[in-house]
Amino acid sequence: MASATGLPRRVESARNALITYIHDRQLKTGDRLPAYASLRAEFGFGSQTIAAAVDSLCRLGVLEVRDKVGLFVADPDGGHLTGRTIAVAVRPLSGSAYSATLAGFIQKQLTERSCRCVTFYQASDPLDSPAPALDEFPGLEQAIIENRCDGIITLCPLAKDSQDKLSQQNIPCCFIGDDDAVTMPLSVVIEVNRFIKEAISELQSSGCRKINQICTSQEQLHLRRQENIDSMIGVSYDGGAAIADKLLSLAPELRPDGIVCDDDTVVSGLLAQLISKQLPEISYLPQIATIVHGELKERYPSGKMILFQQNIEEFATMAVDLLLSILRGVSPAEQRLLYRFTPVS
Repeated sequence: MASATGLPRRVESARNALITYIHDRQLKTGDRLPAYASLRAEFGFGSQTIAAAVDSLCRLGVLEVRDKVGLFVADPDGGHLTGRTIAVAVRPLSGSAYSATLAGFIQKQLTERSCRCVTFYQASDPLDSPAPALDEFPGLEQAIIENRCDGIITLCPLAKDSQDKLSQQNIPCCFIGDDDAVTMPLSVVIEVNRFIKEAISELQSSGCRKINQICTSQEQLHLRRQENIDSMIGVSYDGGAAIADKLLSLAPELRPDGIVCDDDTVVSGLLAQLISKQLPEISYLPQIATIVHGELKERYPSGKMILFQQNIEEFATMAVDLLLSILRGVSPAEQRLLYRFTPVS
């Protein structure tokens, strides 16, 4: 069966293996490749398949065969070909500038490392399926079955049986996101619980006496519950606006004077509604501690903010580097990396 490139699938697989070999070893123009027999042993393909893959790359100007001398790199970037195919599994991105930006940087980093990036979106409701199975991302499971996927980066933790299935098929999967009870061994996470504790401490130091925390679900509330801190649930911009309405309906003495929330979209909705509902005279505006992202350039209409900063591209790069190191056969000292955000002065 021919692939989308017009080559038989085994020839395309061999060609991709050769491209990956060149990129992983950072071979330059004029560098010599091993003999055909060594390539057959390295990749597990037959003589005819390797020969056809080499011929394809020669026609594209990537390789050249020098009679009685050997096989050499002519142009490592010839045709801008990709080697590995990496799947990116994400929740629906509507309403989340952060998730869309993170997914975009992951795709950018993979492309710069000569990988083909294919994105699969979760079809089920994230609130109903916080740890989805592979079949909840249309097309992903089929890509795995047909060996069209070398590795996965997922923006949401996968169900345990899906993790086991990937492990059995020797497909590494790296989770990138929050550290809430993540059971995936290969992961790059933000220490959200540490942020919450530090944010509460900062709010208390600034004089706040009644502090509330905002979570996006009951499950998240359970994982992030802090002693003596009341919690509210709000999802996306509208959820933040609904919380503002609820706070304004309370008697002034019952309203929190400090709020912790790591979701910038919820914070935007909360502040916009608090201000618009009280204009022209704003009598209630709590101090809010949240995480900001340099790439998104958030601007909040309040001077009463305690901010911690995250660099999204740096976060994405950590996950891409970790997954590709596994695929290259390098066993990193740590397979669970912590991203440490920095306070904004």
